[in-house]
Amino acid sequence: MNFLQKTYQTKSNHAITIREAVPEDAAQLLKLKLEYLKNTDTIPLFDYEYSNNVTEEHQLIKRYQKQPNSILLVAENEGNIVGNIDLTGSWRKKMSHTAVIGMGIHTLWQNQGVGTFLIQNAIDWSKQNTLIKIIWLEVYATNVAGIALYKKMRFKECGRIDCFFNENEKYIDKITMVINI
Repeated sequence: MNFLQKTYQTKSNHAITIREAVPEDAAQLLKLKLEYLKNTDTIPLFDYEYSNNVTEEHQLIKRYQKQPNSILLVAENEGNIVGNIDLTGSWRKKMSHTAVIGMGIHTLWQNQGVGTFLIQNAIDWSKQNTLIKIIWLEVYATNVAGIALYKKMRFKECGRIDCFFNENEKYIDKITMVINI
């Protein structure tokens, strides 16, 4: 299924294009991920734990392109990738109708609407994909902005595990949220 790119205006009036990632994005995408992982307290992964190199990132993008129940989208401004969202469909037959969201946005582009654009496009793609029936995600209970965004996009809380994440020696609950397509 082809993904048609779309362009939006951020809250600060910058143009953002949402499009499907291509292998040529590997170096920029890797740089972006390492940037937001270094500066986050809402993603349970340290930058040094993300071990992909550019070749592996290239291969990752190609895998997303081949999987019928998955997509990797990027948010781009003037040729620079500033955000990404992956919708990863389960490879298990009994769960192939489900997909989990992972998303990150460059720290300089947060709170500008980029997350809304990325999620909306992932949902729109899922609605056109006959395989996907459920999208789910996991979020830190302390990520107030993230939870507000997901609720705005009609995700519902469906589960919680107390003290799941250990962020800076502080235990944080994990919330699971879901939307039916």
